[in-house]
Amino acid sequence: MNFLRSIFEGKQHPLVREKFTRYGKGDYERFLFEVKKGKDLKIKSSFDFANDFVGIIAERIKEDANVSGKIIAAKDFEKELGIEIADYSKRGKLYTAEINSKLKPEQLRSIYDKMKEEFLLLKIESSSYRLKTANSLPKPGGSIKPNFCSATLPLDCLEEFSWDVKKDFKLLTIKHVLHITDVEFSQELMKSDPLRARLEAKRKGKIERILDVDGKVESKEAKLDA
Repeated sequence: MNFLRSIFEGKQHPLVREKFTRYGKGDYERFLFEVKKGKDLKIKSSFDFANDFVGIIAERIKEDANVSGKIIAAKDFEKELGIEIADYSKRGKLYTAEINSKLKPEQLRSIYDKMKEEFLLLKIESSSYRLKTANSLPKPGGSIKPNFCSATLPLDCLEEFSWDVKKDFKLLTIKHVLHITDVEFSQELMKSDPLRARLEAKRKGKIERILDVDGKVESKEAKLDA
């Protein structure tokens, strides 16, 4: 179950807080999706779901896959991946590994488990799964591109995106609007470690989920306490 579904179903998810650390008080339109349903799923999404696509594939894939692209992190992780790295570099505070390998399912799962809180800008190609993301991080404060990611997934992945709508649609578009009304910091931690205080702060408010199912629009809300 992905973190968005867990929020709307009132369940816990280990990555929920990490997904919202970059936001202060305010309203934000994020997590954009276009889902086309035919013999398989054709999905486009904004940058903020790139890692989750890798997780969805890593959890299900049973065949080897060609994997290329970049992994970017604010830590030195060169020895953590356990696979051949085509290039490794540091720019500013960010480390980047470029990979281009054929990976077994367990290798892809291992990479996701180790790096799921970092930036996974990957292209994955196998007989059942395809994913392509843009090859550079979006600029902070820039506009959100709805086609940063594009994926082709089996129909059994449908519940990850449309758990709350009818299943016989042809085109589903989704956007989520974050309404963050409060950010609770530890005052003690703010004095000793402001960065950690920001990362561990609680964001409160609500998320509006706006669905367009073959031209019929509906919206839902869920409490945000992450």
